[in-house]
Amino acid sequence: MNSVKKSARAAGVLYLVIFIISPVAILVSKSGLLVPGDADATVNSIMASSTLYRLGIVAETVIFLVEIVMAAILYELLKPVNKTLSLAAAFARLAEAIVQAVNLLPSVIVLMLVSGASYLTVFDTSQLNALVLLFANAYEYLVLVWGFLFGLHLLLLGYLVYKADYFPRFLGILLMVASAGYLLQSYGAFLIPQYQSLLDTIVMVVAIPGELAFTIYLLWKGIDVKKWKEHTPAVK
Repeated sequence: MNSVKKSARAAGVLYLVIFIISPVAILVSKSGLLVPGDADATVNSIMASSTLYRLGIVAETVIFLVEIVMAAILYELLKPVNKTLSLAAAFARLAEAIVQAVNLLPSVIVLMLVSGASYLTVFDTSQLNALVLLFANAYEYLVLVWGFLFGLHLLLLGYLVYKADYFPRFLGILLMVASAGYLLQSYGAFLIPQYQSLLDTIVMVVAIPGELAFTIYLLWKGIDVKKWKEHTPAVK
């Protein structure tokens, strides 16, 4: 029983790590250095803050490694509700982590392009800067791709939490609302890109409350072990 409660608390700690590191990894060191539509300004921004940019890459590695562990822990906590859906939720979060790992490639290429290596002299400055902006934008779009997977994960997670009587139902509702935010942002970026800023604001407003509430509950209460244990005989 204690191991289940410890797992729930561990999930809360890992979620808190993601909450702390994500702004550094994405909003500050990556998106924060991108100047939309201006290749020269983007290159100057990255070169002036190359240490911050590299820190962002390192932070992202921490995030996707944490995501893998989170997928396993949440699967164990929620498989008594529905083993198949819990496994699907775990796969969705694992796939999200894989896309996050792949998304390091554009960032590494950006660093190579601004490195001043001799083999890059075949490109003139404007071409190099355009390539930097191209790969920086590719990174932004891949963030939206893993947003699809994370949105699916949150949808399944929210449903499972809602159905689990060892978690408060309102947490499940908040997580499903958060899912809608991520899915709206990712689909909207491809279908109605002119409203991207609005979609980015919406996902922040609807996603943070659910994920933060779930994190706080895991840290504070953990899990109702007695009710969790009542479900386990049905799981094979």
